Amino acid sequence: MPKPGSYHAGVPCWVVLTTPDPARAQAFYGALFDWEFVPTAPTETVATRYGAQVAAVERALPAEPPAWTTFLACPDPLRTATAVRAAGGRLAREPYEVPEQGRAALAVDPLGARFGLWRAGTIDGAGLVDEPGALAWNEHLSPAPDAARAFYRRVFGYTYDRPRAGHALARVDGLPACSIGPSRPGRGAGARWLVHFATEDTDRAADRLRALGGTVLSGPAPAPYGRTALVRDDAGAEFVLVAVPSRGSAAVA
Repeated sequence: MPKPGSYHAGVPCWVVLTTPDPARAQAFYGALFDWEFVPTAPTETVATRYGAQVAAVERALPAEPPAWTTFLACPDPLRTATAVRAAGGRLAREPYEVPEQGRAALAVDPLGARFGLWRAGTIDGAGLVDEPGALAWNEHLSPAPDAARAFYRRVFGYTYDRPRAGHALARVDGLPACSIGPSRPGRGAGARWLVHFATEDTDRAADRLRALGGTVLSGPAPAPYGRTALVRDDAGAEFVLVAVPSRGSAAVA
């Protein structure tokens, strides 16, 4: 099972679910992905699989909708926050300490997509990737992907492969990091980062998700990198199920 080392700056390294009922979320994702949970703070729990951290679950603020947030690795959140502002973004939460884990900040890009910044402490980020029940990919979707690509190039130095069907593979130090492309028709015009979790069998996982009270919004259907389904958990947080072979971690040292 691949276990990443330290993540290169700009690479999606960690994902956090904010939800009004963390206990309910633990029951849902524990049954869906066989996650186990370790409390790390009064309002946060780290999800693990095979003993490796794969995600975190936090209690949402009042009126905050359930959502998955993608965190991008950065060695200096203060400096990166300055770059975010200079490129037209804003900070939703100034850099803050996550006790015994690292340092983080929450940002919003010029298209309106929220994302996090993460400087490793005891947690570099996801300790298991590209395996069933673990983080597999992240993509940025918006009505203006060219503007999104310009923003992330300026802040993190992304380079891009030639877009295919409007989607461009972003690279960090030549290695794949994420993709940036247009919003899916009929699924909202707003900008967002979309988290993908790996599964051995997307159809079977989608059926299990329905049985747990979740919703399949589209698919399962073939996609360039595996059979995928856009889904929503039982509280309303969206993510993607994707069937992927074991392929190791991308863009890590």
